[in-house]
Amino acid sequence: MSLERLLEHRRIWTGKPFLRDVYRVWFDAALQQLGSAARVLELGAGPGLLSAYARQQRPDLRWIAADILPAPWNDLAADGLRLPFADRTIDGALGFDMLHHLARPARFFEEVARVLAPGGRLVAIEPWVTPLSYPVYRWLHQEGCRLSIDPWNPFGADVGEAKDAFEGDAAVVWRLVRDTPPARWNELGLQPPSVRVLNGFAYMASLGFRPRALLPRSLGRALIGLDSTLGPLARALGLRVIASWARAEPASRVLK
Repeated sequence: MSLERLLEHRRIWTGKPFLRDVYRVWFDAALQQLGSAARVLELGAGPGLLSAYARQQRPDLRWIAADILPAPWNDLAADGLRLPFADRTIDGALGFDMLHHLARPARFFEEVARVLAPGGRLVAIEPWVTPLSYPVYRWLHQEGCRLSIDPWNPFGADVGEAKDAFEGDAAVVWRLVRDTPPARWNELGLQPPSVRVLNGFAYMASLGFRPRALLPRSLGRALIGLDSTLGPLARALGLRVIASWARAEPASRVLK
């Protein structure tokens, strides 16, 4: 990962209103999940797109944008496995396209649970596997999508610090949610996640963070409306998921 790549994403974002329209729907969904949380930690803030939007739309939140790579638009550089916060000091944590890049998800979840205050919540928007999305992620996306992946060790035991931060696999969160029993989440300090699958026809037409799109912005807005209309079919047609983990209170945790 490099600062140059993040700068390129910021340049594309500024010049591509169609892409901003698409992401606004997902940003709003994530912010709604946070409720009235006062102090919010964004993890994997990257190019700073969500933090800029959140500060404009939710001035009631004290937003802290963090990424492992130092960047002038973020508040701090921090490793998600070693967060520089005391126990129970963060009301909400949020990650966008971050979990499926982690080499050590268990350590991350434990660390987030440590810093979350009682009643706190971790919210993530991530790729999701459906009959429609699988061929997209498997053959048309730069990241992998291995249905047989071990979601707790997705990139191999010896990857260590050599793993590039942009390396990811779209099946990670799908497998985490599908295969992890409630007791395991309790061990990590969290309640089992709730999930809402989101359609992504507009996103596919936007071509993401590429300079061009398949359709003009006016037609893109029509596809955003179609995504909403076809919401009941998202389990088959969706591209993303919004997953939310509440902090497990001590009485509900299972001893290791």
